[in-house]
Amino acid sequence: MKLFRFISAGCCISIAVAFLAVSCGKKGPSIEERIQTLQDKGTPDSVLANVKVYLYQYNSAKKMSQAGKARSYKDSLQNGIVAAEAWYEQAMATNKPIIDQLRKSFVDRKEGLSGLPLKDADSLLKIADSLIGQNWLVQARTKLEQFDQVMNILVENETKAKDIRKKIIGTWKDVHTLSSPDDSPKKFSAKEIRFFTFKNDGSFESSEECKGQTDIIRKEDWQFLSYGTFDLMGDTIYQFIDREKCTRQIYTFLDPKTMKWKTPEVKPTYDSTITNGSKDRFIVYSDLKLEFKKIR
Repeated sequence: MKLFRFISAGCCISIAVAFLAVSCGKKGPSIEERIQTLQDKGTPDSVLANVKVYLYQYNSAKKMSQAGKARSYKDSLQNGIVAAEAWYEQAMATNKPIIDQLRKSFVDRKEGLSGLPLKDADSLLKIADSLIGQNWLVQARTKLEQFDQVMNILVENETKAKDIRKKIIGTWKDVHTLSSPDDSPKKFSAKEIRFFTFKNDGSFESSEECKGQTDIIRKEDWQFLSYGTFDLMGDTIYQFIDREKCTRQIYTFLDPKTMKWKTPEVKPTYDSTITNGSKDRFIVYSDLKLEFKKIR
């Protein structure tokens, strides 16, 4: 009887070791990795729900040393992942012609775009092509269906941009006065002048200057010139600045002790190339018309 118990225990240990060896072997991706791959490819949660439940039950049974249950859950888990992978293979076969059609439609519509809308469309197509290249067809189809809706917006923006581009070519001027608040103990004012010039070749120039007293203790006298290009996305005008020139910047401050103006501080002028986009800006066409007047 003791010998029987020893042999039975030995057999159990051998089975357990063999079980672990099979479970931990490096013959292929683990169940977890196969589940993750299917998720990354866009497989719906509903397809993977049972597999995830079996995986949880299998891991729980192993932790509780319930070998019988673990074997049962392992079989269910294996069958479940095989079924999920088969579903995806079928989905690939179904989605391929639909993806080809969606992509062709997107590319055909993209041909009518230019400038910023075209740049956005190219970026979206690059995402879809990356997914297609990896054979992640479920996710690729989802993205292309989403991008089809985005394309409607891009086409609309292209139409608006073409109409507005013709209207903004030329030079626009804005002059306004900075004045002291009504309750200010001392009155002051300064004048700000801005010029925006949009050219047919897509280049852009601007001049911004200020001269006068901007608050109780400060006077300003400066001018900045900017150069670059412009483009439109719908009714928004983007200014891409690649050069900035400061012709003057002089600041004068009031001495709080003597209540007299100090000697003006003359800061260095410069002519700098901008490479990081830090000076880029935008203005909506309606605001341009509201703030500026076209002078030529």
